[in-house]
Amino acid sequence: MKKSLIILSALCGLSSCQESFDERCTREAREYTEKQCPRRMDAYTVMDSLTYDTPSRTLHYFYTLEGGLDNDSVTSTEFQDALKDLLHKYIMNSVDLKTYKEKGLNFCYHYYSRSTGKERCKALFTPTDYGKAPHTGNKD
Repeated sequence: MKKSLIILSALCGLSSCQESFDERCTREAREYTEKQCPRRMDAYTVMDSLTYDTPSRTLHYFYTLEGGLDNDSVTSTEFQDALKDLLHKYIMNSVDLKTYKEKGLNFCYHYYSRSTGKERCKALFTPTDYGKAPHTGNKD
């Protein structure tokens, strides 16, 4: 009997320690930033951080543009459309984002100028953009 109570107490303790999906996203984004950032993506782009915003259920990716991409052409409609198209294809085909897409998260990409610090481009993708109905109900 005493042994059963100990096991039951341990199980109850374990279940209360499990994090929600939103808590997991927050933790994983923080850990990714701590371990991987800053991370050079190419000759012109550095990933600065990844954050998760629970109220909006959005993963925010922050990048700095430098060199040849740190200029006003980045703010042109043509460039932004091409970048957004590239990011959309990445989200649609990404195996790494599968769990997040299944939960109906938003993905927001922010690109800032190294020279001015100003945001040059922002792209937000919602579940509608990648063919998933928005997540409703509990936030498991």
